[in-house]
Amino acid sequence: MKKKLIVLLGISLSLSIAACSGKLKQVDKEGTGSAENVSTEEVNDLEPTEELQETEKSSEEEASAQEEETIYNIGETIALGDWEITVTGMQIVDSVSSGEYFEFRPGEEGDKYAQITATVSNKGKKSDRFLPSYGLGGDVSVKFVYGDGYEFSSTQLIAYERELHDARINPLSSQEGEIFFEVPEIVANSTDEILIRFSSGSDRVSIKVR
Repeated sequence: MKKKLIVLLGISLSLSIAACSGKLKQVDKEGTGSAENVSTEEVNDLEPTEELQETEKSSEEEASAQEEETIYNIGETIALGDWEITVTGMQIVDSVSSGEYFEFRPGEEGDKYAQITATVSNKGKKSDRFLPSYGLGGDVSVKFVYGDGYEFSSTQLIAYERELHDARINPLSSQEGEIFFEVPEIVANSTDEILIRFSSGSDRVSIKVR
């Protein structure tokens, strides 16, 4: 009788130990799962930070590139794609005469023309248009940049004999002409810096004219 009792007690003790072991394993698994979840959330929390760092780095590089932009002076010859451009002068005028009877005036009262004189050379192997009216990405365009980044588009004087817009220039040839910008009186009378910025695709060059 005692032997049976001992055997039964031994079996009961074994079952209790096995049950406890199973519970411990279950708790360990749950604990591990919880740790894994925390680790995944921490990784996810890091991802936006890394993206933000990349964005900040890109912005800093762009700002640095703008700060390092070379500013040329009147009279210097600058290469831009297949073109060489030399700005030779700038003056503010009320109107522009063409022949004996033609005269161009700004559209808004009080506005002036910024008259840019330049020589353009085609260094490419084909005849090409400078400052085309309907340009593609790689064609040359121009802006008048005043003071703290105010940009003005050029004004094409149709039928003006010295107009450089749409000037057809043969390879290894040059043409002298003018580019006009209609600007407010406050810009004309100011002493703030003025740049003429030529662009072709992602390339650009700037000339300080005042």
